[in-house]
Amino acid sequence: MKNKDKPVTVEEIQLLRNEILLMHESLAKDVISHAPLVKKVVDIFVDKGLDQKWLEKLLAPLVGSSFEEDEVMLVAYLLEELDSLLTVKEEGEKLDKRVQIIVGGTGIGKTSLVGKLGARYSYLLDKNYKVAFFNFDHHKVGAIEQLEHYADAMNIPLISLEDFVDNEYDIILVDTAGSRGADLDEVVSLIEIIKESTSYKVELSLVLSATSKAKDLKRIYNIFEALELDSLIFTKLDETYDLSDMINFLIENEKPVSYLSIGQEIPEDLIVATREYLLNQFMNEENNE
Repeated sequence: MKNKDKPVTVEEIQLLRNEILLMHESLAKDVISHAPLVKKVVDIFVDKGLDQKWLEKLLAPLVGSSFEEDEVMLVAYLLEELDSLLTVKEEGEKLDKRVQIIVGGTGIGKTSLVGKLGARYSYLLDKNYKVAFFNFDHHKVGAIEQLEHYADAMNIPLISLEDFVDNEYDIILVDTAGSRGADLDEVVSLIEIIKESTSYKVELSLVLSATSKAKDLKRIYNIFEALELDSLIFTKLDETYDLSDMINFLIENEKPVSYLSIGQEIPEDLIVATREYLLNQFMNEENNE
């Protein structure tokens, strides 16, 4: 006979939650199987790369409703749900007095992104901000030369850490080494120096590649999450026809996307992220051939 006063453990509660979750997933799948049109819509989005269990749980409550036999409404409902789960960060009108630190893995175009952001802030907005570049990549061969090239071409100064204290610039863009976690302490130290020695606000943007697989996106995000990220920036949207891993990642994470890099041209191929653009690119049939 069990002791009624025995406390329930965290492990037992988690086990019960998992059992309930499995029951709900099984029930949703069974309900969908009896609604051919709903199942068809689920299959359409599964083919586009979305998680089947998530789709089934989302659409199962519609079985038996007036929507069950209306494919257009079912698709519209799913897109509306997707739209509500995607988070974007508006550019805003006041961008000055901040240091934007660009972090991320290797080979995803961080330095090129810094160049695009610099050009955008300097020349393409309602206000021409006074921008500076700072190189914090001590590992990549040629990193400083590439940033120097952008600085010369755009007439944007490449400054030293000592120049931060002058508070002379509206925006300082920091290019960091492609990290797998080993160099995070250096970034943390840089943030502390900026906060202690200047009046700049620090903003951290994690750069991710739209070509990365779901597991890689999650792994990189987990590495940098401890830095209290402000936003995500996706590069290489022009190099893939399949955005499903990116969309699934954004559904699971609440960090907003601020910019999207859609090509090699500077600064034309950097755009402000919008839910409409993300969904349009995801649903575009050319992206799924």
